Amino acid sequence: MFSFFTEHEYMPCVECGQSLARTERETHVCDERRRLDYEVFQLREAIERFDVDLGAYLTSPRGRFEKYYAERDRRARS
Repeated sequence: MFSFFTEHEYMPCVECGQSLARTERETHVCDERRRLDYEVFQLREAIERFDVDLGAYLTSPRGRFEKYYAERDRRARS
C-alpha cells in the first residue's frame, strides 16, 4: 500500500541537522560549530525553563538545605 513512499532524496544529518542529499550521506563530516548550534537548538526548551526550574528547586526543602550548606562551606573556607 505504501510502496510509493521511498526514502527522501534529502534528509537531515542526525548529529548536525544539515540537509544532505542521498549521495552525500556517506562522505559527510559534521562541522563542529554547526553540530553545537544544533545541540543547543534541540535543548532550547530546557534552556528557556532553567531559571524557573532552578527557582523551584531552591525553594524546595532540599534546595534550601543546599543553599544553607553552600553558604556555610563558603564561610568556613574564607
